[in-house]
Amino acid sequence: MLFPVCHNIKTVSYVKYYFIFILLLLFIKDDAQNTQIDTSFVSDTLKIKNLSQTKKKKKQALSDPFKYLAADSTEFYLEKNEIRLYGNAQIFYQDIQLEAAYIALDMDTKEVYAYGRKDSIGKEKGKPTFKQGAENFSADTIRYNFKTKKGLIKGVFTKQGEGFLHSERNKKMANNEICIKNGKYTTCNLNHPHFYLALTKAKVIPNDKIVSGPAYLVIEDIPLPIGIPFGFFPNVKGGASGVIIPSYGEDLRRGFFLRDGGYYFHINDYVDLKLLGDIYSKGSWGLSTESNYSLRYRFKGNMYAKYSRFIDNGDEPNSTVSSTYKIKWRHTQDAKANPYSRFSADVDFGSTNFQRYNNTSDRERLSSTKASSISYNRKLGNSPFNLSINARQSQRSGNAQSSGTMDITLPSVNLSMSRIYPFKKKKRIGKERWYEKIGISYTGNLKNTVSGLNEDTLWSAYTLGQFRNGVQHRIPISTNLKLMKYINFSPSANYKEYWYFKSLNRTYVLPHDTIAGFIKTDTVQGFVRAADFMFSAPLTTKLYGMYQIKGKNSIIKAFRHIVTPTVSFSWRPDFADDFWGYYQDIYDENGDLLGTYSRFKGMSGQWSGLFGSPASGKSG
Repeated sequence: MLFPVCHNIKTVSYVKYYFIFILLLLFIKDDAQNTQIDTSFVSDTLKIKNLSQTKKKKKQALSDPFKYLAADSTEFYLEKNEIRLYGNAQIFYQDIQLEAAYIALDMDTKEVYAYGRKDSIGKEKGKPTFKQGAENFSADTIRYNFKTKKGLIKGVFTKQGEGFLHSERNKKMANNEICIKNGKYTTCNLNHPHFYLALTKAKVIPNDKIVSGPAYLVIEDIPLPIGIPFGFFPNVKGGASGVIIPSYGEDLRRGFFLRDGGYYFHINDYVDLKLLGDIYSKGSWGLSTESNYSLRYRFKGNMYAKYSRFIDNGDEPNSTVSSTYKIKWRHTQDAKANPYSRFSADVDFGSTNFQRYNNTSDRERLSSTKASSISYNRKLGNSPFNLSINARQSQRSGNAQSSGTMDITLPSVNLSMSRIYPFKKKKRIGKERWYEKIGISYTGNLKNTVSGLNEDTLWSAYTLGQFRNGVQHRIPISTNLKLMKYINFSPSANYKEYWYFKSLNRTYVLPHDTIAGFIKTDTVQGFVRAADFMFSAPLTTKLYGMYQIKGKNSIIKAFRHIVTPTVSFSWRPDFADDFWGYYQDIYDENGDLLGTYSRFKGMSGQWSGLFGSPASGKSG
């Protein structure tokens, strides 16, 4: 290889070494690509690793970022790649939320460690709480790995189904199952429960069950010699259908029984259904159904119905058969469901001897009356009208010798109109006219009711004939005027109208043979109406005066007095006059007046108008 001649020897050496270095690099590169390493001469105790194996594996990052915060302070340790949070510390990752007084997070291992701290008086605060979806528990210490989704937890307190679970040491698995050592299962919600079932070891399978090994009962921290070799506790959240185990026992008159057994149907999150039955060894039986329903922010309620047939002393010749029934319904509407309408129901209806034969509470057995009501109220848009529809029933219990009685109102409808001013102009310029101050309101009521109804005849045609019904309209009209600036003039008129579907007709039956004359009353079917009205006009004013005390040393300086004179006129005609036709004059065979009777008001035991009748006699 030739090099150019240079007078500077030192420079020539540097250039020579530079070219040699470049040639060596090219030679090594070509040789590495075409030559294989011969390892036959290496000792058996020496292992040459592949270059790919000697590379350090990269740390795998989590799929989602962390979010963390602390109320007190946050410390970063770069050499350890660690974060420490103090004071109400919180960490969020995916659906996991961890809170504690102190949290340490290792960013290399993705492991978190949390515990509470004691305050100045030695009380522990800020215990760790772990939330993941529907799972929620608190503990003394929590060590959890976000990558493996496994954790070691000490001193856990959590709600599982209808009970509470305490445990000394837990291991949380990647599938969210929890292995427990030295646990307590109880329905007492205290941190130190009064009673519990001590579990030597157990496993919690979320939304399924809790399975335990040997367990024993502890009351007031005293172990009792009552134990089980293993335990199984359902831990299903939400509803599930299943069999309802009946209660058993013996009744002196009806024999051995299985009672309130059946099946529960979890239809959906809004409604369920229970079908239950009772059976007795001497032939008695019963069927019942119950359903709960609820729709958030709309309504909720409960329905119950039962029919039973009881045979008293079934083996004896003097046995008796009794059939009873009961219907209960409660419905409430959320106030936010509809601002213009509201519906509610509270129904408790059934046989008066139901409590005597069925297994009910002491309060129901001792109660002698029951009441039911169903109501619907609606404001008709932006109009002044309001509509109310009601149904009511009250029931008085009977005894072994007689059945009970009841009063029923079905329905009662009320339509009301708040006060309006029909002659008032919406846009007026200048002073208001006198006729624009005239106000009118209205109330209409329809009612259909029966009183003293016997339970034995409730479902018969006789009951329909005993109902009293009618419609009443009331229209008050009034105004308020100023006379001569100082006198208030408030004339008013009140008008009432009655609508009935029956009336009374009385005739005098002449005496014959041994029968004396008497007044016969007949009920006439058909629509009839009646009306009454009255008028009043009061005038009132106020007179003010002042009487001053002249003495200089007097404690009382003056007397102020007010006089309110009032003059009123009212008038109502005599509605018993023949002109109106609301009353009947009855004469005997000699032409003497026996009495004047209303067509809408009967004697004792006779039909009477529900809202009365126009009054007799003139007044003014």
